[in-house]
Amino acid sequence: MEDYNKNWLNSNVLFISLSALFADLGYQVVLVIFPIFLVIDLHSSVIYFGIASAISYGIGAFSGYLGGKAGDKFGHKKIAIIGNILIPLLSFTGFSIYPAEAVAFFSTGWWARNFRSPSRRVLLMRSVIKKFYGKAFGFLHALDQMGGFLAGIYALILFSNHVPLKYILLLTVIPLLISTIFLTLISKKKFIGGVSDGMDREVKDVSTGGDNSGIIAAADSENGGLNKKLFKRVLIATSLYGFSSFSFGFPILTITQSSKSPALGILSYVLFFICTALTGLIAGKTIARTVNKLGFGYFLTFAGSLGMALVFTFSLSYFLYYICVAILGISLGIIETIEPTVISLIVKRKTIGRGMGSLTAARSIGLFGGNIIMGLIYYKGANYSYLYAAILSLIGSAIIFALRSDI
Repeated sequence: MEDYNKNWLNSNVLFISLSALFADLGYQVVLVIFPIFLVIDLHSSVIYFGIASAISYGIGAFSGYLGGKAGDKFGHKKIAIIGNILIPLLSFTGFSIYPAEAVAFFSTGWWARNFRSPSRRVLLMRSVIKKFYGKAFGFLHALDQMGGFLAGIYALILFSNHVPLKYILLLTVIPLLISTIFLTLISKKKFIGGVSDGMDREVKDVSTGGDNSGIIAAADSENGGLNKKLFKRVLIATSLYGFSSFSFGFPILTITQSSKSPALGILSYVLFFICTALTGLIAGKTIARTVNKLGFGYFLTFAGSLGMALVFTFSLSYFLYYICVAILGISLGIIETIEPTVISLIVKRKTIGRGMGSLTAARSIGLFGGNIIMGLIYYKGANYSYLYAAILSLIGSAIIFALRSDI
């Protein structure tokens, strides 16, 4: 019998994380190129970019919730693969002639990405015991963001060598297809307790003892594993974080315009991803005091956003933006690791897809409104937009710290 208390990095965890790495190798290139293509090449305004981001993330909220429920009903592996297959639609964004056409390609691919995300998280959760949720989600986030880091590197190299944007974007189809192949390799036999994919029943977790046993018991004790108050507070906080978590296209545009160099804007994206990837490996070491870690992650978003506002306000060296970008990367590494860990600990297994879908939806609803507001405020002054983001992330942090949870 496999020793579940030692072997958290099994083949399922590895395949899911490699799928994430190659997915980011693909669509993160589109994310870094899209604002430059839309604003500079197609001559759209920053407001239009904000609206375009809002359309992608807003409908993505519904898509993520729907994907989570579909996974509970039809099987999470199947839903994850279907969504992943459709992500390459955004790879054709560069062939657009009109801004609306570019937004259509980008948005449909992003909706597919959101559709599969809850199921991918559920598949990971079912492959490890509870005390290793943090490590598994941290490893997933690290490889996920390492893909974004490498995507930024090769996007920067191709861009610097004057490769047409449409061909840079088209190349992203290749890693996205490889990502789907890794999802097909996931084995249902590796699920804890032999859980069948898409099951609608409770499973016996084989976790035993250790310094996390009290945390696990606390999470399971109320309402059959669902602490409703904590669940709702986390969704409210992550929605507020979504409102403050602007598309990284805004910092790219800020640094590009300040430095007069698109390459330096893309370089900030590379720094962001290496910081968030390394943080993911550290943030999930233990599930002790998980909720407090989440609050700290939101607070770092406040610090990074406030820093962006101050650099712009006082016309400081654009190199200082990179410090703020690093802080934002660290904050995302903590949040992306801890949020799904919290949900995994407090939601019933038979409805975990819906729980993960709700998490995706809450973030996306915030991103929908946040990117529209960011675009409108940015038009008046970039510093005001970053200040707005800082205030909302501070409120989200306060909501989490006020919980005083034992989890």
